Amino acid sequence: MFTIFDVFSLGLLLASMSLFVKRYVTADPPVYPYLIIACTCLVANWLGEAGGGVFAMTLLVAASFSFLGCLLYPSWRSMGRDKDGNAPQSSKKA
Repeated sequence: MFTIFDVFSLGLLLASMSLFVKRYVTADPPVYPYLIIACTCLVANWLGEAGGGVFAMTLLVAASFSFLGCLLYPSWRSMGRDKDGNAPQSSKKA
C-alpha cells in the first residue's frame, strides 16, 4: 500500500537524482546537497510509515526547499567567491 510519504519522497528523490546526473554530465556539481536531500527523503519516509506524519511532512518540505536551492543556484561551492575564485575582502586574513 502506497502512502503520500512514499510518493512524495520517491518523486523528490528521483527529481533530485536526475538533476544531479544531468549536471554531472555537463559539469562537476557538489555532491553534499543532493546527498542531504536523499537522506532527508529516507528519514521522512521512515517517519511517515512509523506514524510521525507531521514531522515527516516537515522534513519533506525542507528537502523540497533544498531541492529548489539546488535547482536555482547550482554552484554552491563558489557562493562566497568572486569570478576569479578569490575570497571576499572581509574574510581575508591580515
